[in-house]
Amino acid sequence: MANPLGIGYSALESLQKAISITGNNIANVNTEGYSRQIASFDEQPGYGVKISSVERNYDFYLSREVQERTAGRFEATTTSDLASRLNTLLTDPATSAAGVLDNFFSAVQDVANNPSTLPERQVLLGEAQTLSGSLSVHRRAHRGVEQRD
Repeated sequence: MANPLGIGYSALESLQKAISITGNNIANVNTEGYSRQIASFDEQPGYGVKISSVERNYDFYLSREVQERTAGRFEATTTSDLASRLNTLLTDPATSAAGVLDNFFSAVQDVANNPSTLPERQVLLGEAQTLSGSLSVHRRAHRGVEQRD
């Protein structure tokens, strides 16, 4: 036979927890980002009830939309930052690789115009080495900036 005192105690204890959860919901009603909590009760045959779970009440689809848009914003910010660094690398007179690139492509054009001559090929190899060295210096300089940030 069920213990009426035990059933009453479990009901009071479960309702006290549910009232606490409700009070928490009320206290946070104006808190941005807070999602309401809902207590679920389960029957305990012969012993009354108990709170089986406390779940947050939120819209999964809206939450996923926020996550996707936030990720998209960070992706766009990263792309913009990298484009800005590339723009600085190619156009800033103090760090410009434009002259080195111009010389390299000019040498490529000379080899394209006279593919069988050795001097143009040697000039192209020299310009390629200069370009490679210049880009390595720029990469190290930007890594130094990143490490200081």
